[in-house]
Amino acid sequence: MKNRTDQILLIAFVLTLAAYLVMFADCFSRFPINASPLLQFLILYFHAIPMFLIQLLLFRLSKPRWWKLLPFLPMLVVGLAFLRIAEWHILGWILVLWWCAAPVIGCTLAWAAHKFYKRGDTCG
Repeated sequence: MKNRTDQILLIAFVLTLAAYLVMFADCFSRFPINASPLLQFLILYFHAIPMFLIQLLLFRLSKPRWWKLLPFLPMLVVGLAFLRIAEWHILGWILVLWWCAAPVIGCTLAWAAHKFYKRGDTCG
């Protein structure tokens, strides 16, 4: 069962990440950017779902504790690169924080779900 659940989590992660990348590429391939409000919402917040799924998968598979922090590395690298390009202006900080809010929420929800699951597992 555990192996099947891991496969489902991995497939769901890959599919949601692919859907997000298609939406992202579609939105930013046309200039001037004229995205609908729904597409803007999805671009800003949909990537919480792949982050949630990969974080749950890492909780199930990883033994070393530091591996559970792995989803934060891409956000850190992209955030620092973006801030470097934006020359560390306050608008750059605001955009990075806004863009990284959804993945952080996804990871935090995965941490909470894992804690809740573990707590329920030890009680019963």
